[in-house]
Amino acid sequence: MRKEKVRETDYQQSERPNTRLAQFFDLGKHRFVELLKLSILQAVFNMPLVATLITFYLFLRSATTLNSTMTVFLITGALLFVCMISSFTGLTGLFYCLKKMIYAEGEYASSDFFNGLVQNWKKGIVIGALVGLSVSLTVIGSFFFIYYLSAYNTVVAGFGIAILVVQALVVLIIAYYSIAQIVLYENNLKYVIKNSFIFTLMRFQYNLPLFILHPGIIIALMVIMEITMYVAVALIIIFIAFGALIWSLNCISAFDKFINKENYPEHYRKGLNKEA
Repeated sequence: MRKEKVRETDYQQSERPNTRLAQFFDLGKHRFVELLKLSILQAVFNMPLVATLITFYLFLRSATTLNSTMTVFLITGALLFVCMISSFTGLTGLFYCLKKMIYAEGEYASSDFFNGLVQNWKKGIVIGALVGLSVSLTVIGSFFFIYYLSAYNTVVAGFGIAILVVQALVVLIIAYYSIAQIVLYENNLKYVIKNSFIFTLMRFQYNLPLFILHPGIIIALMVIMEITMYVAVALIIIFIAFGALIWSLNCISAFDKFINKENYPEHYRKGLNKEA
């Protein structure tokens, strides 16, 4: 089987990074090409999302009545449910590869991607369905609040949109923690989601800034205007693995502190300089 070229120093304790943050820059520098390859692989699973975004803007621009606009939002909300299933199924393969990079288990990226996919795709579908429900509810619900309730009470409409956005944010963070757990541990999906919810709330001061970096910036570019939407599409296709790496490292850092140190010592600070 074809092997990925890795630095010899990746396997020497003294040359490994001391922190997960330092590891991000180390991997970004020395595994840049491999991360780009992983972005392209993940892009295959993100193509329904890209197609939905482009179609949404094209039809929204041509919508001239309230009913036609509502139809565009309803169809987009339904399609986003399918898109999230596809994207998060792919993330099981991507996070599996990132786990091997972080733990300094160098193997060829594309084969690892499909190995992770084969092992975890069913759980990825479930996680993607939960995210899809959340995102669809946010899109359709926001339209309802903007076009119907805002005419009667703008405060209630604004509060309703805020609740929808917050729940989507929380569900997305839970999903990242869930995918990271799925590729690391053999655990029941119910407990994976429960643990992920706890990590989401307990480390919210860390999770929120990371969410703003990814996928917050991409989401903002999607909704600002049509031109920035195409920038978001380019980021999704080319650099999605870098955003996933941020979340993978964040999740593993939390697992090191609260799970690995006592329960999985073989995972604790794996890939880092343990002598530091």
